[in-house]
Amino acid sequence: MNYNIVFVCTGNACRSPFAETVLKQMLKEANINNVDVWSCGTLDWGSNPRDAQMVLTAKELGYTMDGTTQHMRRDDLVKADKIIVFEPYHRDEITRILDYDHWNRITLFDMYAFGANNEVRDPHYESPAIYKDVAELIIDGCKSIVSKLGTIVL
Repeated sequence: MNYNIVFVCTGNACRSPFAETVLKQMLKEANINNVDVWSCGTLDWGSNPRDAQMVLTAKELGYTMDGTTQHMRRDDLVKADKIIVFEPYHRDEITRILDYDHWNRITLFDMYAFGANNEVRDPHYESPAIYKDVAELIIDGCKSIVSKLGTIVL
């Protein structure tokens, strides 16, 4: 049986798809094959390309980020064992469509990865340096998540 993780940000253009990309690659490198990872956004703005600067930043850091934006759907959220959000606002939006008995699956990225109650800044429309800072934070967080998953799913 697989363990399911979904990353949720606002538009599914920067943070959540980057975290999905990084975590998938790290899980593959760690030979952890029973974890499914996907991402979505709280904002329904159609199917659009990923943020061009985030795709470039990902490439510079050794990751290939592709795909198009996806809006969160109740059916996808229900099957997730862990719903990782980047801002408290995302949790609020998820709780509008997800039954109360699933709310304990929602966690803030920094809380799950580092035990800190911080949000991850949205780099959208910011400088390339901000994108890189956010990407490096997500990479470090994903390393921590892989370590946690090793004790959960193995």
